[in-house]
Amino acid sequence: MPIPLRVQVGARSGRSVDPDVDAGVEQALVAVAERALCRGAHAGMELLLRETLRLTGASGAALFDGRVCVARVGTGIPLPVSGGGRMLKVWPERADGAVLERLSAFGSALLAARARESAANARHTKLLAQRRELEREVARWEQRRSHAAHDLRTPLMVIKGYLDMMMKGIAGPMNPTVQRYLDRMMRAAQDQRALIDHRLGRGAVTDLRPLLHTAFGPASRHAQRCTVTMALPERPVLVKGARIKVEPWMRAMARGLASTRATAMDLQVEAVEPTSSWRVLAMTRGGETPSAKALTRMRELTRRLGGTLEAPTDEEPRWVARLPAELGPPGAAVTG
Repeated sequence: MPIPLRVQVGARSGRSVDPDVDAGVEQALVAVAERALCRGAHAGMELLLRETLRLTGASGAALFDGRVCVARVGTGIPLPVSGGGRMLKVWPERADGAVLERLSAFGSALLAARARESAANARHTKLLAQRRELEREVARWEQRRSHAAHDLRTPLMVIKGYLDMMMKGIAGPMNPTVQRYLDRMMRAAQDQRALIDHRLGRGAVTDLRPLLHTAFGPASRHAQRCTVTMALPERPVLVKGARIKVEPWMRAMARGLASTRATAMDLQVEAVEPTSSWRVLAMTRGGETPSAKALTRMRELTRRLGGTLEAPTDEEPRWVARLPAELGPPGAAVTG
């Protein structure tokens, strides 16, 4: 025996269907609900109005939110409603009130969903405008920072230039007292330059410590092939460069050291304060000369980071890489 239509519709909609209400109305509302979920409340309202015309035989239908006509279909012009609230209106007036009441209730739910969607869109538009304004403000501050850094470094370069010439004796002989004064002035100028670079410096920095632990730590391939001893500073090893540039350098270094087939390796990182750089030393034992391809790749990536590389030789199997560092302001202690 076939399943009655109202039972099928009740199973799809998840609610019991009143036998007095046409099951076709419930089937239409299920379709409207699916359309609203997939395409939004406005699409659901348009389908609801078309289904209203089909079910009632009216010539026109409209949904009102207060006195505002939100959506309409059919022929004719809808008259504004006298009362407030959300309601469905058809013309000419129909006598089948039960069907219209059910459709109007669902229309009110769709109007409420539309109001929520409009509020969400308004919030999204407002947040997008605020984000764009913040981006413009950041760009203005970045421009001011760049100008300030340039204005502070320019006279400092002149001061350091004249101090350097005086210390070289170009301005004439100096007694020990003047030499001591010039040394203090030069140190103060260097400290001031380091402070300007720290406060107003531009560019990303990357901590080398986690990358070194990943490449040469106990869980790495190097630790499985040879004995690795690492001596790292307690503070973060901040290298001037984005992570996307530092990671390839670390991988190239790991491959270059692996190409030596060494049985033991000592890795040491130390700060060179006068040149604001990190010195990475890797001493291999029991291996051979690294491949030319690995050395070429390593030199190129080191150059891109603004550093230098001393390649190992047969007499001195030691790698020495110097990378520009972010050491902080003079006298500042950086903790990890």
